[in-house]
Amino acid sequence: MRGKGFVINSRVSLAIDPKLAIMGYAKKEGEAHKIVISDWALDSEMLGGLVLHELAHIYFTERGAHSHDSQALERILEEMKEQDGLRAKEVENLVDAYNHLQNILVDDIVFAVMQSKELEVAKRFFSEWVSDKPSGDPVLDASLLCRNAFAIASLSRRRLLDRESEIVYRNKGFLAAMGEFSEREFGWMESFLEGARSDWSEMEFTVAMGEYLDKVLSLMRPESKLADLR
Repeated sequence: MRGKGFVINSRVSLAIDPKLAIMGYAKKEGEAHKIVISDWALDSEMLGGLVLHELAHIYFTERGAHSHDSQALERILEEMKEQDGLRAKEVENLVDAYNHLQNILVDDIVFAVMQSKELEVAKRFFSEWVSDKPSGDPVLDASLLCRNAFAIASLSRRRLLDRESEIVYRNKGFLAAMGEFSEREFGWMESFLEGARSDWSEMEFTVAMGEYLDKVLSLMRPESKLADLR
């Protein structure tokens, strides 16, 4: 990372958590940072990419990036709670959508640092994220659509997406089952994530994130769209 110009000045420690369900995460501890990794992730071919990903989060946090200002998300969620009322499951999935935006930005660093062999591993990793069948639960399906958009936009953003690949066909099957409205919203979401910028001003980031989360909420509440059409 330093060789590519991404210098981290804080002290960073690494810990293994045998009870951790996810692969790993980074957290700030005073002026230092800690990366926590599950023990099962130590056997993953994505371990190097995981450590790079968490270091990239630390890099963004250290520089006070708008995407890593947790208060910005809290303000938008509070506004949405006041205007729309949010159920706990909806909040959870909106936070996941926010994480996709964070991750696509920090992964610019990851992809800049990875070697060609690691890039092939990353392509396989993202292909496993794409769902080909909706569940029938609007909230879960909105989350799956958002995750599909993140995976495809991640590869497209780095010119690694083959439009004839299995990942694209899996997503087409998912969208066909979801319907025309979801297909349009997916197109917007993929384009948004592919074009997201780390140099947005605070106002630009707030406006963009608000519009993005509104899109996700509209997917979780398809009945509201039907009401708009009546």
